[in-house]
Amino acid sequence: CDRIRLTADGQLRTCLFATEETDLRAVVRSDASDDALADTIRRAVWNKELKHYIGDKRFKRASRSMSMIGG
Repeated sequence: CDRIRLTADGQLRTCLFATEETDLRAVVRSDASDDALADTIRRAVWNKELKHYIGDKRFKRASRSMSMIGG
């Protein structure tokens, strides 16, 4: 997966099948600098899983489907 998604409620998903999200809305609302926002995004992308494990025992279904995240 080489895409990241920003949900309608300000959560960054590093994969459509990700089980964790990064709260960018809180960062923006805290009047953080542009650099702090960029660092938050970089950290999320850097820490993303290498693959989503569909078809593997380790696969965990995401808590929200694409239609629920605003896509």
